[in-house]
Amino acid sequence: MSNPLEALPLADAGREAFAREQFPVNEPVGKYAAQNAHGWGGFSFADYRYGDEALTAWVQALGDILFQRNGAPSIEQLREQHLSREERRQIACVEAKQRNSGDL
Repeated sequence: MSNPLEALPLADAGREAFAREQFPVNEPVGKYAAQNAHGWGGFSFADYRYGDEALTAWVQALGDILFQRNGAPSIEQLREQHLSREERRQIACVEAKQRNSGDL
């Protein structure tokens, strides 16, 4: 059986460099999602594969979380697991402001 990611277009060098700058692939993807999901209004990085297989896997896992695919845990589950009550409260305030300003 072939790898379904092979059907994705290969990111150009600029997109791959930008992805490397944006995503801490040595950090657990769930922790990153818990801390940062509220900042992603759109996410197209998972529409590509990358020359670095670890980057591809990490980005795809983040896409699974953000789009609730492949049995990924919810953002709320990850926040409960990785963030303090105060961190969750701060994010809730940011999200409320985004909703009220139409940014979400």
